[in-house]
Amino acid sequence: MRRRSGPGMSPQLSDFLDALFALPPTRGAARDGDREPIALFYKYLHACGIEHCNFGGFEISGDGYELNQFSGSLLPGAFLDEFTAEMADDDYIIAQSAGLSADKPLSVFDFGVPHLDKVRAFREESARVTLECARYGMHDGVAMVGLVPGNRSDTRRCFGFAFGGTNGSGDQARARLPELRIAAFALLDRIRPQVEAVIDGFEYDLSARELDVLGALADGAQRQQIAWKLDVSVPTVDAHLANLRRKLKAATLAEAVSRGYRYGLL
Repeated sequence: MRRRSGPGMSPQLSDFLDALFALPPTRGAARDGDREPIALFYKYLHACGIEHCNFGGFEISGDGYELNQFSGSLLPGAFLDEFTAEMADDDYIIAQSAGLSADKPLSVFDFGVPHLDKVRAFREESARVTLECARYGMHDGVAMVGLVPGNRSDTRRCFGFAFGGTNGSGDQARARLPELRIAAFALLDRIRPQVEAVIDGFEYDLSARELDVLGALADGAQRQQIAWKLDVSVPTVDAHLANLRRKLKAATLAEAVSRGYRYGLL
């Protein structure tokens, strides 16, 4: 049944939410579980007249910002690689996450060339990054950054969305900001396992047998029980367990199982 558009909900948002909630759940080894939700999100944005949206998760620690890659972007891949490697620490949008707290878990603000004086007053290097992003299409827009629930004490995990582009995309994003927040949070809820994996640098590179072993661990099986269940030797199980700890960057098998749940593998 088609969702009716309520007060403040555009037909575009209604269609997006209907399509998103109709997708089957995804579990398993592939990072591609986020592909369909993200494609629907961009279809919704384009229907709203918004050209671009860069979004993803990142971590703040004592060493600065850690952005491994974007979860979603339509900008050229070569530029995104350069951004994550050389520009992220000076990016105005990412830097606004430093002001987040339990009392202020979300920040919404304008960015881009029309706001360059404000960006330059914040940090000269941030103005350079803003101009470089504008060269690739992010000329004007509105951004929101927020804290991911369940942050550990030693780091802060954040998310960010930058809506905008050229030819009025920024104005469209500002006009539709309340519903963009709904759409963004609905998408985050759907793809959170993949966002968590991106923040941690997990590549979804477990083999089918390693996934079997991880599932058996989650069920509480011991080494000998796993070997019997999978019809392999105990040393083979030990090799799989070592691979799981290494690939999941887990100090213990219990942590490996915890990360398996966090990344949507279990």
